[in-house]
Amino acid sequence: MIIKKLKHNPRFKYILLTFVVSGIGFIKTFIILKTFDFVTLGLIALMLNFATSISLFQFGVVTGGYRLFSYKKENVLKKINANIFTYFLLLSLVLLLLALITSLVFDIEISVLTLLSFIAIGVVSLYSNWVTCKLLATNNTGTLNKAQIVSTIISLILVICAKWVSVLLVFFSFLLQPLVLIGMSYYVNPELKPSIGLGFSKKMIRIIISLGFIPYLTTALKVFNSQLGRWLITISLGTIILGKTFLAILFVTLVGVFPGAISNLYFPEIIKNYENGSNGGLNATLKKHILILFSYFVAVSLITILLGSFIVKTFLPKHIVSINLVYAILPSLFFINMSNPFLIYFNAAKKFNKILFGSLISVFSYVVLVLFCYFFKEINLIDFFIIESISGVVFFCYNLYFFIKFLKPKIYE
Repeated sequence: MIIKKLKHNPRFKYILLTFVVSGIGFIKTFIILKTFDFVTLGLIALMLNFATSISLFQFGVVTGGYRLFSYKKENVLKKINANIFTYFLLLSLVLLLLALITSLVFDIEISVLTLLSFIAIGVVSLYSNWVTCKLLATNNTGTLNKAQIVSTIISLILVICAKWVSVLLVFFSFLLQPLVLIGMSYYVNPELKPSIGLGFSKKMIRIIISLGFIPYLTTALKVFNSQLGRWLITISLGTIILGKTFLAILFVTLVGVFPGAISNLYFPEIIKNYENGSNGGLNATLKKHILILFSYFVAVSLITILLGSFIVKTFLPKHIVSINLVYAILPSLFFINMSNPFLIYFNAAKKFNKILFGSLISVFSYVVLVLFCYFFKEINLIDFFIIESISGVVFFCYNLYFFIKFLKPKIYE
């Protein structure tokens, strides 16, 4: 009876499919790690750095649009959709111009074509995130499930073929995966396609950004810590050393898929319960969200600590030198992702200043510790990951304190 109910529960299907997608992602990662040398891995890691850095250019458009879509105000959804699409077109043009100017002014190690392909991957990946938000906000999890599984399988096939064809297929797989997700989503739910004819309204964009900027800034500052470390490694130590961080970087990416998906799933419900004044529903949803994340990370931590070294030594022996980086980044993964329910609650309660201050404190602690290592000791590769974990603990403690402070009165209302 319980199994039958779960089978028809869209939330359960979404969670189950997220695990399947994570599993396929693990296989894809394993093949990349097994097949390519540290030079090639460094180039792939550089591409991932570009993609993540480009996500910072949304300036709250995606997070603000997601919040407005969660309100289910049908009369403004088409305008929001059209304006955000136009924003992405303008962003693409700006990044294209920056890439061309950079290639002319500076002597960069990669070709212009490679740089442009990295930008294309970043922009398309960011836009697919917006499409995912629209599907979740409009309760189209069934479409999202199918699109995710198909796009992930296609990406895996390309990575498998790259072993015999060319590493270019790996880069193409990172571009094609979000493109397939976008295409399938719009084919099944054409009402979500943007209408360019509705034009671009500065007023509408300002409204969207005003709602999404502080939550965006929080994410941006969280990403800033890891991105600063990756770029410092790239600039000071080179892409080959960056390739040696590939195991840890992809561990973070892979393990982060599930908590990110769960947070996206609960975001509209927490916003809706808060807006409707449903304290009982709000508390229940937050408890579920926290419990799911905690259970997941306890399992991940135990598996990583007990079996991580054995698994890497057995199946990826050349990467055993990087296993300590995985252990060093594990606390950051745990504490940063466990902060997600708190941040969504602050977002719903419009406590944007708390979101901002927590992120600034985290970045400040990261920068101070990096500077300390540079000036008072010889900084090692592992230091960047340890510092990232320390700043993650600081971030979690700050958010937990204010979450308990703000939520406690509501429990007794």
